Amino acid sequence: MMFRRVDHVGVVVKDLGEARRWLGEIFGLPQRRSLAFPDRQVRAEFYGCGTVDVEVIELGDPEARRLRLGEGVQARIDHIAVEVEDLHAALSALAALGVRTTLPEPRRTNDGLSAWTVAETTGGISYQLIEKQS
Repeated sequence: MMFRRVDHVGVVVKDLGEARRWLGEIFGLPQRRSLAFPDRQVRAEFYGCGTVDVEVIELGDPEARRLRLGEGVQARIDHIAVEVEDLHAALSALAALGVRTTLPEPRRTNDGLSAWTVAETTGGISYQLIEKQS
């Protein structure tokens, strides 16, 4: 199988501070890193739980938040991120099975390349495929 390991589970939240309180203060999970994408009005924090992280994502744009989170919802699982050895090979193999991605090309991230599957083509779950680069 092309998947090496689960890297993180991404959760869209209404309030990053509230998620931080639960994950960091109450559950005692260490914050491993935080990211901000001001151009997209997105902030994210990663909390370690063993070898897997929980990523909490706050969307600053009210319309984007409503579309991804829903009305009156505090949080919902958005995606499962899995590490792959070769992202382009994984995408080719998945495309042959009818899997589509949300972007025409993988996106460069802080630690490698990423692509997200269209949930309707992967059993209703959106997967972020990550190729880590040193």
